Amino acid sequence: MTAFDVFINDRKVCRAGVGSDGVLSAIVNWVRLTGPAARTARRMREPLEESRIHVGGLRDNEHRTWVERDLHPGDRISIHVVKVKRADLPAKRTPRRPRQQQRPDVAYPETTFLNVDLDLWSRTPLEPLVQALGSSVVELFVGHDGRRHAAHLESARSSLKPDVLIQRFVAAIERLPRPARRLWNQASRREFNIGIQAAMQPHGFELRLEPATVQAVARVGASIGVTVYAPERQPPVTSPDRARRPRA
Repeated sequence: MTAFDVFINDRKVCRAGVGSDGVLSAIVNWVRLTGPAARTARRMREPLEESRIHVGGLRDNEHRTWVERDLHPGDRISIHVVKVKRADLPAKRTPRRPRQQQRPDVAYPETTFLNVDLDLWSRTPLEPLVQALGSSVVELFVGHDGRRHAAHLESARSSLKPDVLIQRFVAAIERLPRPARRLWNQASRREFNIGIQAAMQPHGFELRLEPATVQAVARVGASIGVTVYAPERQPPVTSPDRARRPRA
């Protein structure tokens, strides 16, 4: 099969491949938000500027991710296209949502649990803590957030159950070496944030956490938050014939 050997600063980070058929991509991007988009990002505690690399693919209605990380000035990216028999296992797998089940004018047809993020704020840099967590997490943002340091992380493995994701985080935290655990304890805020995308249906949406999950969160001195995102609508599609039709 065709695969990508991906190197960052001359260090090999993965061999990505989806087999004999599918989609494989390696994307390097940079973005800087301004105006209303910047205000929204600040409200959602997201970075205004970032450069990232994403190595992923699609196979058997499943999105697969090998690498998802921030880049910094001076980083060197090298991608070698190779023919191999085997590739590395992806760090994250996410089921693909079938398009035929969605209304064309609604981004999310039903209220949906999205993910659990681990959000950290501290007076001291959090990069050593994130490095100690290693491959168990995916970095969404690590760095300065105003006068503080912040880290926003996802679990490297997906799940439809928030209990599973939170307990995976807790297990990784409890395995931290002492220096990294001190950084965790020094953080001014440690929060497992449950993301929910709201929609017009169903009328009620319930999400419960098991007592063992709540106890595990308390054991590492963290809190639980919930973020509900407003319903989103896709822009209406106008056919070319309708667009050219003269007004009466």
